Amino acid sequence: MAMLSDTSPEAEKVLIEVFRRISPQQKWLQLGETYDEGMVLHAAGVRYRNPAATSQDVHRSWLRMNLGAELADRRGQPASGKPMANLSNLRDVLRAFADLGIAHALGGSMASSILGINRYVSHANMGAAPFPGLEARVAQAFGPDYYLSEPAIRQAIQARSSFNIINTATGFKVDVFVCKDELFEKAALARRYGVQMPDVPEHPIVLYAAEDVVLFKLRWYRLGIEVAEQQWKDVLGVLKVQAGKLDEAHLDRWAAHLGVADLLARARQECAS
Repeated sequence: MAMLSDTSPEAEKVLIEVFRRISPQQKWLQLGETYDEGMVLHAAGVRYRNPAATSQDVHRSWLRMNLGAELADRRGQPASGKPMANLSNLRDVLRAFADLGIAHALGGSMASSILGINRYVSHANMGAAPFPGLEARVAQAFGPDYYLSEPAIRQAIQARSSFNIINTATGFKVDVFVCKDELFEKAALARRYGVQMPDVPEHPIVLYAAEDVVLFKLRWYRLGIEVAEQQWKDVLGVLKVQAGKLDEAHLDRWAAHLGVADLLARARQECAS
């Protein structure tokens, strides 16, 4: 069943053509600009409700909104207003993994925003190959503004689960998913590729391929009892914007393997309607 929309089919076609023309590099910068706008609007809202609010009050409220109360309690000093802090924070993480020789790839909604229809994203998801023996070096690779736990890293590697890297000055969080010992995740990591971005072109951003971004999101959508509307919208966005460029056989093969072939068929049908 298609979700309700306030955009007419004709207007939808126009929007998709617009997003097909916008380059991944432009979308990357838009992710940074949108995050900045979110911080500004949030600060204005806090000060509207409490004109006496200090910068610390605003910062605490921002962290609580993005991280929840428990993680927000690990707060640092408010960021100094550096533009596109989310992109800078994410680059810190990606560069640390690259410097340590750990295979990794950006996925989740930041990847779907770059490959499909971009939107506000409050955190990043990335996959990484298991890296036993490097836990301490990863934990030590970040400055004092960052929170991460070496025991949590060790547990994530052992359980093939995830751990968090948080910049406490900006509230930006990166969830690192240690790749599971399964065929799909190994194949997805092997298909990753680099894209030069205009902010730091000498350090390309490594992304999961568009097909694998779709497959990961379909799996998450199913695991979430198929109620995560934004996950579904992200899937449709990538399928529409990348139409004609996708490896459909790859999608079919792995959708069947992951048990989401019915969801892929439904998404294709909605894209065609």
